[in-house]
Amino acid sequence: MLKSQLIKKSPIRVLDKTIHGGLGAGNLGAFTARKGVGKTASLVHVATDKMLRGEKVLHISYADDPNHIESWYKQVFNEVASFFKLENAHEIYEQLLQQRLILHFKQKEIEFSQIKEDINQISKNVPFHADTIIVDGYSLEDANKSDVENWKELANEKNQEIWFSSTLHRENLQLDENGIPAPVNKFPDLFSVIIMLVPQPNHVDFHLLKAHNDTDLEKLRLKLDPKTMLIANHRV
Repeated sequence: MLKSQLIKKSPIRVLDKTIHGGLGAGNLGAFTARKGVGKTASLVHVATDKMLRGEKVLHISYADDPNHIESWYKQVFNEVASFFKLENAHEIYEQLLQQRLILHFKQKEIEFSQIKEDINQISKNVPFHADTIIVDGYSLEDANKSDVENWKELANEKNQEIWFSSTLHRENLQLDENGIPAPVNKFPDLFSVIIMLVPQPNHVDFHLLKAHNDTDLEKLRLKLDPKTMLIANHRV
């Protein structure tokens, strides 16, 4: 399959259609789930699709081991390339590396002003202006409203969309009146799209909890294979 065909058949097109064209510049989105369910894999799928379409991605990781993010990108791309029988997969992956930068931070040791300064320096010195920012491992549990407002202001200022991961409480799933779980429900007006990953016996379902201002949410017909971490269409 050619890259152009892969883009058209990508399950991310289902996501884009269901949330009315995608997350969109200036907006924040979140994948929320318990640890180990597939938040990082989902973020990397979104990022890989962006890069395949010629966009640039800045991946900000707060993980203890920054090296594992590169492994996630390789795994997700290889699974996608194998499933769709992508032609010239190696050459395409090498091209994608030019469209992605990874930054690693420790949340409790850095202020947002420093993060923003680092992003500005990248834009000036590389130069590299990301269309999408992935924020993986940032603790929304420890964040307050002004912290998330800073990210929202950055998205608006830079005309970027920003996707977060949000870890659910393992023992106590705290839902608000709209069915949105803690801790992302602390910021109901700041996140435009919220998706919860729900484990099933043989796959992980994607439950759409918020899609911009839509009051009649469609079912998000996607699933994640926990063995391959590949997102696919789900018609059940």
